[in-house]
Amino acid sequence: MKIHVAVLFGGKSVEHEVSVISALQAIQSMNKDKYAVYPIYITKKNELYWGEDLDKIEEYKNIPALLQKSTKINIVTDGSKTYLVPQQQKRFSKAKPIACIDVAFPIVHGTNVEDGALQGFLKTLNLPFVGCDVLASAICMDKFAMKIMLKEAGFPVLDGIRFTAQDYKNEEKILADTESRFGYPVIVKPVDLGSSVGISKAHTRAELRAAVDVALAEDAKVIFEEFIDGQEVECAAIGNP
Repeated sequence: MKIHVAVLFGGKSVEHEVSVISALQAIQSMNKDKYAVYPIYITKKNELYWGEDLDKIEEYKNIPALLQKSTKINIVTDGSKTYLVPQQQKRFSKAKPIACIDVAFPIVHGTNVEDGALQGFLKTLNLPFVGCDVLASAICMDKFAMKIMLKEAGFPVLDGIRFTAQDYKNEEKILADTESRFGYPVIVKPVDLGSSVGISKAHTRAELRAAVDVALAEDAKVIFEEFIDGQEVECAAIGNP
């Protein structure tokens, strides 16, 4: 008997399109003899859709047309089972479930989906899911919180200054403190975004101001970090704690 997997992707995130591409690549690589795969597209309005064409990348050239031939759904729990159910029910009859799902596979990027929000939703459904739990997802998404956790654990991390859009009303003090503490260049990042969205490298006060504007356009929290001319190394880990 096949394992029924709901692959969730998209979402209300600036990295929405990256999530779609990642998910469709993963779906193509899944063993269809072992898994029954149900692609679940989360729109930028946080609506859930299932459809047989949602795993085809060319269909995303016209998303309104794609949604027209897909089914808007809810994910619901009934006892120990979790189901995909059409949102629009027939009058005088109970909606027939599309599928009973064994496990969710979130392939998501960015805020509202990768930051523990989607993971918390899945936990309320009692649905097992692939990837980090709620706490790990939330902390890893917040660059400053992650920095504090790593420091507490004894890992060497770059120094940083975090501030909010409200704090930035005292712009001159924040910029002066940053120059005094780090000098130039300075790395400027939105706190709660992944990938390289909104990240800049500033070499002057003018560039620093411009970089803050870019970051604040993406997030209400910003972090300044000292720059170290080093080599980036990425390492993926898989397994259960």
